[in-house]
Amino acid sequence: MVFEDITEYDTIQKEIKFMVRSEIKLKILSNLCKSDLNARELSDKGINYGSISSNIKQLEKNGLITKLNDKYHIKNSVKKKMINLLYLNKTIENIDCFEDYINHHYVKNNKIKVLEELPLSENYEIIHNTPLNPYKVVNNFTKNMTSEKSVKIIFTHVHPEFRKTTEIDSDTTTELKILVPDNIKEFLIQNKKEIKSSPLKNRTVKVKSVENIKLSLAISEEEVMFVLYNNNKTYDTNAGVISHDPKFIEWGNKLFEEIESMSDDTYLILNNV
Repeated sequence: MVFEDITEYDTIQKEIKFMVRSEIKLKILSNLCKSDLNARELSDKGINYGSISSNIKQLEKNGLITKLNDKYHIKNSVKKKMINLLYLNKTIENIDCFEDYINHHYVKNNKIKVLEELPLSENYEIIHNTPLNPYKVVNNFTKNMTSEKSVKIIFTHVHPEFRKTTEIDSDTTTELKILVPDNIKEFLIQNKKEIKSSPLKNRTVKVKSVENIKLSLAISEEEVMFVLYNNNKTYDTNAGVISHDPKFIEWGNKLFEEIESMSDDTYLILNNV
């Protein structure tokens, strides 16, 4: 936003301060952003009816809303500010939620630089296993492994359900790149016959070893997912973060490339005949 002069800035600053000073005013303005409403309809939205009248008068007096055909209407300029405020509030809530997840997990990981550059986005979800879906996290991870087009994977823990990856139908012929510790690389090599005879047989499955990484990552063109270790350095099989935001996917690719560059090992094609 470009201000023509300091007076315009001061006016907007005062207006926003007035809007955020009262929770009731924010609720009224938030609901009026969606549609014009009368006092009774505002009350039906969960706003205390006794508080509506006095706050409506203050909003009218300050020129934020007007009354049209017995309903209150929010000015377009005020609506734009409210949308920005609501977006900012949602972003802050997401940051707090994400920060809580990060604080409960191990993120040092050999000082990987890209981990310090998490993109600011509201388009992500922290998923958890549930009693009805006890393998939600690992199932979402394996879903990415069989996604169309190119896929990049880092995993440092072989969950029992992970074997089902090779049982999922996938006709794609694109590349699957996997970064794993030495012990998991050996496990994959020993089981490469399963890959050759599985629905993944048409895909070029390449594996490379990398050590001392405490996270798992899955990147397809549509989604990025990562799983961190707990602070006690045990793998967290119960929670992970997923996002479809292009900024997050770009960040995931950068993270993969940085970890990939940490190893001098060369890629081995598992299903090479």
